[in-house]
Amino acid sequence: MLLFINAVVISQDKITLNYADSLSGKIVNGEQVREAIGNVSITHNRINITCSRVIQYFSDNKAELFGNVKVIADTLIITAPYGIYYGNEGRVVCPNGAVLRDPSTYLSANYGVYSFIQDLASFRGNVMIEDKRSYVITSQELDYYRSVQKSYARGKVRIITDSTFIYADSLVYEKLIGVSTATGNVNIQSDSTVVYSDRATYYDLEKKSVAEGNVIIHFLKERTVVYGDFAENQEKINYSVVKGRAVLIHTDSSETDSTLISANQIESFRGETEFYIAKDSVKSIRDDFLSSSDRAYFFRNTGNSDVICLGGRPAVWKDNMQLTGDSIYSFFKNELNDIYIKRSAFAIISSDKFNDRFDQIRGIQMHIKFMDNEVSFIQVDTNAASIYFIYNNDNPDGANKSEGDRIEMTFSDKKIIKVKIFGKVSGTYYPENLVKPEELLLQGFILRYDKPDKYLLKISKKYQDYLNDF
Repeated sequence: MLLFINAVVISQDKITLNYADSLSGKIVNGEQVREAIGNVSITHNRINITCSRVIQYFSDNKAELFGNVKVIADTLIITAPYGIYYGNEGRVVCPNGAVLRDPSTYLSANYGVYSFIQDLASFRGNVMIEDKRSYVITSQELDYYRSVQKSYARGKVRIITDSTFIYADSLVYEKLIGVSTATGNVNIQSDSTVVYSDRATYYDLEKKSVAEGNVIIHFLKERTVVYGDFAENQEKINYSVVKGRAVLIHTDSSETDSTLISANQIESFRGETEFYIAKDSVKSIRDDFLSSSDRAYFFRNTGNSDVICLGGRPAVWKDNMQLTGDSIYSFFKNELNDIYIKRSAFAIISSDKFNDRFDQIRGIQMHIKFMDNEVSFIQVDTNAASIYFIYNNDNPDGANKSEGDRIEMTFSDKKIIKVKIFGKVSGTYYPENLVKPEELLLQGFILRYDKPDKYLLKISKKYQDYLNDF
């Protein structure tokens, strides 16, 4: 039987049955209900609903919807196998799964509620929301404010925007401004970096992330990790900065050595030349090369060498040698090859057996060459001076003090075996009975006690294992 229903019988605020193939009425628990079957069409205000079968509850202004449910409001369409529409509250509940569509958005889940008054979709269980032009979010729960296109996702959240993946425990995505705010176990993956943190904000248009709390940035192409308290990573310009107890760890391609730098701030520049700038309380370790300074620059693959440049009261320790100057440049090809010291150059070499005896060399500029990771040659230029102690069968046997325009020292087995002095040469020999080590100190002699702690090496090992996983 074909049946048409006149929409004006019920007021506009009541659910109106417009069409059905069959209709019957009954009393359930003292309440009048109406059941319509076949090609059902109902309306409520601006909302149109079609389904295979409906049970309408008059006193509650509620409709129970069965089979091929479709709810339409302007450009919004919600489909489900089953639903309950509450007219007084202006919402539909779909406990057996739902799909929401509008011109640009697709939203699905195992359970869905839509409030037409708030323009709010609250979906649960295997949620996915997709904008065809910009993003996809999957989660366990999601609240979507359709009028402002803002999503609140919770539980195993993943969002894909352009070439970026974001994982988190919870996330707020504001499509109109392209901003994602993630919290809990945050992981932001792009083509060249992975950012881990407790909290982060990602800006789609700028391709920039701002992260805080246990931040780690992994530079995938450079085999480098930088971590700290706070970070900003800008993919478009290949730049990042990490602040607050920042530590950089780089592993070379042979995986036999690593460079570790700690500071209050570390900047990364990853263009044609890859380099890093560390500022404030800088410490660095590379094998048995250790340094301390106010600033450090770490250049990767510059002339087939890694270069560490130090400024601001720099000091370097290598084996039993301490180096200081206005600026220090160290070159590595796997192992340490050369160190150049500019202005106020000073080298102190301590004795293995005598704590009060220090070989010293000083000048304006200094060049130190290494072979098999040990000092092989030192040259110091301009106002050069040196003090070195003499030994006979490892027994003290006096000291030499020399000055000149240039001094060259040749080493073997960590001992001075040859000294050459050029230009305005002067020198003094002190026999052992006249040697007073505490008085044989060149001007500018200072022992530094801010050598990096070995605990940093434990950090390096921890992240070395992490880097080797990639």
